[in-house]
Amino acid sequence: MTTDKEIKELTGVNTRLLSFKYFGPTNSNGSRVKITDKRFKKSKTIPYDHCYNNAGAVAARYLLDNGWDVVGSNEDYGILIIGAWDCEQQL
Repeated sequence: MTTDKEIKELTGVNTRLLSFKYFGPTNSNGSRVKITDKRFKKSKTIPYDHCYNNAGAVAARYLLDNGWDVVGSNEDYGILIIGAWDCEQQL
């Protein structure tokens, strides 16, 4: 698994990692994606948009639409790499 230090070396910026996870439909809820920011202990669950191929794309689109600087992702590990950010920007 890639460490924070390795990612910082690759991107050359102060990066931040958010994790995401897909949750399938239930009897009462449709498919959804949970984005988690462990640094600030916050999470946000959003509906799964079926026009995208995977949960990472859904999470990235949500964050981009809300002003986040998404610079990369890893679907296998369920992480999104955020480039430039400040501590005021939270889920």
